[in-house]
Amino acid sequence: MQPFVMRHFLRTSLASLCALLMLCAWPEASWARAPDAFSPAQAANHLFSRAALALASRADAPANQRIAVIYPRLGEPYRSVFRQIVGGIEEAASDAVVSIELDQDDSVEALSRELAERRVGVVIALGRHGLQVAAQLPDALPVVGGAVLASPDDRPPTGTLVSLAPDPRQMIDQLKRLAPSVQRVFVVYSPKENHWLVELAAPAASARGLELVPIATEDLRSALKEFHGIMDAAEVGRDAIWLPQDSRVLDDQVILPFVLQKAWDRSIVVFSSTLGHVRRGALFALYPDNEEMGHQLATSAKSILGQQRRPLIEPVNHLRLALNTRTAGHLGLNLEAIEDEIALRFPAR
Repeated sequence: MQPFVMRHFLRTSLASLCALLMLCAWPEASWARAPDAFSPAQAANHLFSRAALALASRADAPANQRIAVIYPRLGEPYRSVFRQIVGGIEEAASDAVVSIELDQDDSVEALSRELAERRVGVVIALGRHGLQVAAQLPDALPVVGGAVLASPDDRPPTGTLVSLAPDPRQMIDQLKRLAPSVQRVFVVYSPKENHWLVELAAPAASARGLELVPIATEDLRSALKEFHGIMDAAEVGRDAIWLPQDSRVLDDQVILPFVLQKAWDRSIVVFSSTLGHVRRGALFALYPDNEEMGHQLATSAKSILGQQRRPLIEPVNHLRLALNTRTAGHLGLNLEAIEDEIALRFPAR
């Protein structure tokens, strides 16, 4: 295997990348990076963060302290997304990072030898293929997984998994800011995929004076029945519906159009963990900032260098706001307080 070691790269236009990803039908397109929409204060903070990372970086990494980033070799626009994430990892860990693109026929044995020769102490595996390859590496090498929508069953045995699922605690915070009158949030989910996210959301909702009403189900037919019941019971101004990323209970052909149309007719707030739902009428979604996700992955990797720790899954916590202004206007919401925070608006201007 002749690895491609990436130390520096040209960043792709963020606006063009978003436009491409919004046209893709891939479920993980919700990690598209939106065009920069920083206020002057946010821009200053962003630059300060970059400077702090640069000052904190090490000139070189001691033995077995390097971080390897492995990810599949894919065409655009996904390759540029992976490179943005790797860029964030490199900013957070500097010369401690070795980046390797994987071809489908690359040998795991050859990769293992290369990681040993490069004194790698922890691997960051991006994408589904990256995780599959990392699972075949020696057990002594801890793994941090990322850039994949995953459940607890996908956790590496000796490391951390950062799922593409947005942190539900931040989603609850955003809901309260946008629609402070909401008191109850319904969520239909499959326990296998999203019980862990509901467990994170419940105490956050309670702390903010919200009642979370989780409804567990396992198939689309029963999920549609549950959504019918929710729409019958929901009260205008008081209730909201959260749509997690969950293909077991939500499809784009039947259930999503039903929920969005009924919510529009009855003026019920719907917010989602999927960026594409905002384009179709959901009020808002939070989605990953790719470079900041790289920082999160690098932080997780550095925390487990040289040690074994129990498997852990966590949501991505560096997020950007996408909002449907037409839906907000229909609901009578005041956006003045968050205008500078909206990274992506629908309908497109």
